[in-house]
Amino acid sequence: MASRILALVGDCYGARGGIARYNQDLFEALADGDVEILILPRLGDATGIDLPPGIRQAAAIFNRVTFSAAALVAAWRFRPVDVVFCGHVFMAPLAFVLARLLGARYWLQTHGTDVWNDRTAVSRRLIEAADLVSTVSRETRRILLTWVNLPPDRVRVLPDTVRDVFTPGSSRSDRGDEATYGPGPVLLTVARLAASERYKGHEAIFSVLPALRRKFPDLVHLVAGDGDDRGRLEAAAAEKAPGAVHFLGYVPDADLPDLYRRADLYVMPSTEEGFGIVYLEAAACGLRVLGGKGGGTADAIPDERVGAIVDPADRDALVTAIVRQLELGRADPSAVEPYRRPHFAAAARALYARLVAQPRRKKSGL
Repeated sequence: MASRILALVGDCYGARGGIARYNQDLFEALADGDVEILILPRLGDATGIDLPPGIRQAAAIFNRVTFSAAALVAAWRFRPVDVVFCGHVFMAPLAFVLARLLGARYWLQTHGTDVWNDRTAVSRRLIEAADLVSTVSRETRRILLTWVNLPPDRVRVLPDTVRDVFTPGSSRSDRGDEATYGPGPVLLTVARLAASERYKGHEAIFSVLPALRRKFPDLVHLVAGDGDDRGRLEAAAAEKAPGAVHFLGYVPDADLPDLYRRADLYVMPSTEEGFGIVYLEAAACGLRVLGGKGGGTADAIPDERVGAIVDPADRDALVTAIVRQLELGRADPSAVEPYRRPHFAAAARALYARLVAQPRRKKSGL
């Protein structure tokens, strides 16, 4: 009989963002003839999406009480369950209870600020109860182990993966895109414009654009993404660098590779990134990247073949780093190969095999 995973996630198929994409990549790596996965999301609509074999996704339920009740019913119908996967510590109480009721292993996935900032006693106990905790970066793992009492071997790093569509192509100059944005250079940022994620560093870039334009008079900054902070950011850009910033709004995933290839440098000096899949996507398309010190960025930008990391509070250093990366030209996509899907899938399957090799827990009921 196939092994079964009941997955409680914030979002997955039919939702936007890096975590939704991570969940999709993980489940597709695990699902095969021997593994069946039932996804219970709080956000996202998978209607009309052709899901991979072995994967089903229920209708999204945002309300916490209704979601919990529906999860109990789904767990009963999906029995026997081998692993309860929890995609966010916010849902850990429910995942813990379901794992105990089903006699299943309990796998908790962490991404960054979800476990950096929420250090309550309840969260600590629920994390410590997990049979496996996976993190997207070494920094998230390091921070987590400073405040939870877990054997280090139970906390494993499973970084993001970059999809096959992100590959080098013809550059902006090769394609004659100067007619769209001028001679450039073109800086690009792809990120949510959310008030809760101001650490992404948009305003740090806006603040140095006047200095950069003294060296590159036709330099422009493209900002892709949308969110509740867009109006404020547009006003900040108009004040600090009039005419230099172009807001593109939400860009569908299918259009991202082409967008990366049209730019000369990816800039997102984020200080709290759990990992930063966008850095890998850009570099895989041949675009150099600039990240910020802090969080798991160092895992996504391992060396100068990809780009550089800078303190966004140091404006002189930020200007110098941007000029330097522009001078270096294109990134070396081979640096991204360790993050390609075959390596990710092999690592994910090894983690899962290790987890299901552990004895089942004694059921508490249901």
